Amino acid sequence: MRRGCRVTILSGRPRAGAGRPDLRSEQGPTIAEARGESCQTSYVSGSIYVSLARDMRFHDALNPVLGSPSKLSLLRTMFASTDRRWTGRELARAAGVSTAQAARDLGELADTSLVSREVMGSSYSWQLNGTHALIPVLTELFRREAGLRTEMLQTVSRGLRSSRIDRARVFGSISRGEERDDSDVDLFLQIRTSGEREQTEEAVGRVRSQVWNRFGNPVSALIYTRAEVAHPRNPALLKTIDEEGLDVTGGA
Repeated sequence: MRRGCRVTILSGRPRAGAGRPDLRSEQGPTIAEARGESCQTSYVSGSIYVSLARDMRFHDALNPVLGSPSKLSLLRTMFASTDRRWTGRELARAAGVSTAQAARDLGELADTSLVSREVMGSSYSWQLNGTHALIPVLTELFRREAGLRTEMLQTVSRGLRSSRIDRARVFGSISRGEERDDSDVDLFLQIRTSGEREQTEEAVGRVRSQVWNRFGNPVSALIYTRAEVAHPRNPALLKTIDEEGLDVTGGA
């Protein structure tokens, strides 16, 4: 069906002896005539359903929904406030997407009926369509996404549980929420003496395997003894770890 159209329900009955229903509504010309477009039509019990929008896909249905980072940002923002109705500018600003890109993406999402739009003066307002079939799936998906960092910290904590470690902290871009696709999990470990280093490195090996298998991220570990922490070669690094690092032992 034609891209960028809307779904409209018209009242009427098929013309006698005609192969296609009469698309003329009570308001005047057909939607297709008014827009200069062709359309597919069907009718049930005398009610004509004029479909000018793209239907939901029943194969690869997530392609038009999750097909770009900007769409994901918009949906992530909307799922954080499911009952809110947004203006396009408000939503674009909150999602960190340009207004023009947001308008394109929201139009495509509205074509799938996942997002509903309502005329507000000369613009639209936007809201999630809570009755859409994909809403429960996406709700769970974004909920799991929001908890991934906590789950990763808990995975690291479990991997280190049998080790004799004074403290463990994840620091760097992941702790700041600024990680990129190629970011490591930066892990700081403090041990008592150098005699515990070999055992600790074995534990780090287990953590590396578990984190990679579950999340796909490599782990880079710094192992310092108490003496090295007391007289650090890089005081600024330890200060940063203390200030922005996330405590692994608590899994927070």
